[in-house]
Amino acid sequence: MQPLDILIIEDSESDVELIMHQFAKEKLKIRTRVVDTRDGFISNLDSGLPDLILSDYKLPSFDGMSALKIARERCPDIPFILVSGTIGEEFAIETLKSGVNGSMEW
Repeated sequence: MQPLDILIIEDSESDVELIMHQFAKEKLKIRTRVVDTRDGFISNLDSGLPDLILSDYKLPSFDGMSALKIARERCPDIPFILVSGTIGEEFAIETLKSGVNGSMEW
């Protein structure tokens, strides 16, 4: 079985470790690529499409909704999940309406 290729948009190393720990708990084989900028995200999409995109909602120079727009233009069939420390119910509904496949709150 091929590992699940996950592209993570995140600027916090500890949050990346937490995400990877969750996948390890489920005993899923994964391959991760981590970026924290718009250019890094686009470059990674150009080098090969992932099976899944996980994105922090807010980064210093980039944000999850901008990443979603790029992903929907370049790879509309790839699942896109927003990850956030604080996400309210109304915001979660709005992101789903915008095309996010799901959201996770830590």
